Amino acid sequence: MKPLGWWLLFVCVTCFHTSPILAIKRIIVNYSSQNLSSVPPGLEPSTEDLDLSLNRIQALSAKDFTTTPRLHFLNLSWNILEKIDTDAFNSTPALEILDLSHNRLQNLSNQPYLLKTGRLQLLDLSSNLFSIMALGREFSTLKHLQWLGLSAKSISNQDFTYITNLTLKTLFINAHSLQMYQENSLTEVHSEKAIIVLSKRDFDIAIAVDVFAAFKEVEFTLVDSEMKVIQHMHRRGILRTVSLEISKVETTWHVLTSCVNTILQSTIQQLSFSDLTMTKMENGMPLSTSRMLDSFSTTRASVTEFIFNQKELYDFFINMPARNVSLTQTPIIFMTCPLTVSQIEVLDLSDCALTENVFSVDPNTECTTLTNLLKLVLKGNNLKLLRPLTLRIHLMDSLQYIDLSQNKLTYSEEQGKCVWPPKVVQLDLSSNGFDQSVFKCLPDSIRILNLQNNRVTTVPSDLQVLDDLRILDLMDNRLLDLPTCQAFPNLQKLSVRSNSIHSPLPRALETCLHLKELDLSRNSFICTCALREFTTLIKDRVTRPKGESLGLTLGHWPEGYRCSYPESWRNSLLEDFYLPEISCNAWILSITILIPTITLIVAVSLLCNHLDVPWYLKMIWKWTRAKHNAITSQRKMEDLEGLRFHAFVSYSQKNADWVKSQFLPKLEGDYDLRVCHHERDFIPGKTIVQNILRCIEQSRRCVFVLSSHFVQSEWCHYELYFANHQRVTRGMDSIILILLEPLPLYLIPSKYYQLKAMMSRRTYLEWPPEGVKQKLFWANLRAALQADLPSPSEREE
Repeated sequence: MKPLGWWLLFVCVTCFHTSPILAIKRIIVNYSSQNLSSVPPGLEPSTEDLDLSLNRIQALSAKDFTTTPRLHFLNLSWNILEKIDTDAFNSTPALEILDLSHNRLQNLSNQPYLLKTGRLQLLDLSSNLFSIMALGREFSTLKHLQWLGLSAKSISNQDFTYITNLTLKTLFINAHSLQMYQENSLTEVHSEKAIIVLSKRDFDIAIAVDVFAAFKEVEFTLVDSEMKVIQHMHRRGILRTVSLEISKVETTWHVLTSCVNTILQSTIQQLSFSDLTMTKMENGMPLSTSRMLDSFSTTRASVTEFIFNQKELYDFFINMPARNVSLTQTPIIFMTCPLTVSQIEVLDLSDCALTENVFSVDPNTECTTLTNLLKLVLKGNNLKLLRPLTLRIHLMDSLQYIDLSQNKLTYSEEQGKCVWPPKVVQLDLSSNGFDQSVFKCLPDSIRILNLQNNRVTTVPSDLQVLDDLRILDLMDNRLLDLPTCQAFPNLQKLSVRSNSIHSPLPRALETCLHLKELDLSRNSFICTCALREFTTLIKDRVTRPKGESLGLTLGHWPEGYRCSYPESWRNSLLEDFYLPEISCNAWILSITILIPTITLIVAVSLLCNHLDVPWYLKMIWKWTRAKHNAITSQRKMEDLEGLRFHAFVSYSQKNADWVKSQFLPKLEGDYDLRVCHHERDFIPGKTIVQNILRCIEQSRRCVFVLSSHFVQSEWCHYELYFANHQRVTRGMDSIILILLEPLPLYLIPSKYYQLKAMMSRRTYLEWPPEGVKQKLFWANLRAALQADLPSPSEREE
């Protein structure tokens, strides 16, 4: 048989009675309701808490729990246990909680297995088949016992002899099946509290008299409708009880009010009712005000009649002579104002059906008799408008704590200005429908403000300054950013847990000079540059020594702070989030990129300049253009008729050496181009001008070798003039300039204005003195001159 499963969440374990007696938070191995007839074998040694309730286990053997030495809690209730071996718990020295209720055990004086359970703190043997209450000697060994549950058909004087040496916290007796009770039987038991499930028989009175005489705290369950146990409480004259709880009772209004008056004339200080049902709402007795209770509470009260004097009911509770009055989980829709100045200091009306008209005397008169009230709880009602509610309570001059949580309250400025009691220091407005407008309806004296689970998206900046506010709880709202402390200059504790804060701004935290505790957990942080500065500030303040004024305690740090975006940081702790300064500072990033870039550009420029790369690029560009021009301007064969030379060269006589030693050998010798050279190709007998014109007309290009000597030669000027004229006549780009040496424009005479114009707008070739560059120079010049000219004819005579 396998267990239903390990409960992977904390479970509250109680003893299944009217009030939680002992509660623990443990993980339980659950074998409940599996129709088991014996303890399942092979229990894990790590088992600490075991639930075997609601099965059909009949006996416990000595071997059942040998594998569970760490067993702490064992629930065997609602089985059919008849026999328990003496050594059944020999292997469970840690056992502290044992529930054997609702079984078939028969002899309370013979429970020897208890000798092996010396650490028991809770033992429940109620609702078995015990005939008499006689406890055996083994009970005296339970030195740590705090809670003991019993039941039997008969209770006699000597039945509890063996536990007189024990001091319990709670004694639970289920007398529902009791048939005989001997007076004074319970007076020898030492326990702080007694819980008695009554039988609704005549001996309930005897039990009650003994209980009132023996125990300080008493709880009666299943009281009869006439509440005889209360009416006869003074029969013996000895009353030790100071706290009385009565649960699960149905009675008339007359009986209830009479019994309350009886209690008010006793020494009882705390009185509470739960699961109270009232019938016949008439003939109520007026309250006795001769004595003041410490507390009076009623939980889950109901009335069976529909038509009755509700004011009488409300007046009965609100005029109760008690410092603490509580009426909770009861469907009342109104509460009256006390008839005289009330001594109530704490009033709890939570989980009812009250509206904001509560305490109102009439539409024009507010309650003036709750002036001693310090704490008012109206949690879980039907309150909707905050401002009218403040009018109901503003005359409660001593009021310091107000709980209006879990209602439907809203506030807008259209409702009007709120009026609060002058001494309110703590206000709970959690779980309502407030937005940021609620900050304009707060008491000036507020120190602690709870606005959990509302609809606040921001804290307005135009608020009245609340100098006294120390604690502000804005958990589970809709905040988009961390609120500033400009309106709360002395704030010490702030919670904005579970909001919509993605990238809080550091300036908000910088305004909170006195902040000591901050809870920002469970927000969806976007871990980008926008969050970097805030994270740095948080880490700095969290890690400062506590003695420093700026030290900060961060709630749920670091586990509650995780990145939600981007994916690379998703679910990472904010504590581990880091982006370098260079990634987020535009100036540093720009400088970091620009400096290496500029350095590289300068280095490349210097290297290029050193290697004359610009010159090579320029020459390659010229060669490319020359090739392109040669292709695009290629003329038909008939257009080249009459052309004998690829180029006519014009130069100053002082540059003749270069022309003869470099220019002509290269073009004519290496490239097989025909060059018109005046010393060789001018025809004798003709004038120089005639020869110049003839050579220009018969040459496809005119090459001018420029230098400082060129601009001083008259013939060179003529040749340039005729060539430019021929260019205009032919409509083609036929002039090529070669710069043999640097020639600034200011050195060119004004009559060479055409040359100035050409040099300023035309590309020219520069003669490089370095031999390695001259190959590219000749390649460019060849590309500009290359053409398929007709075969040369006979030279003109």
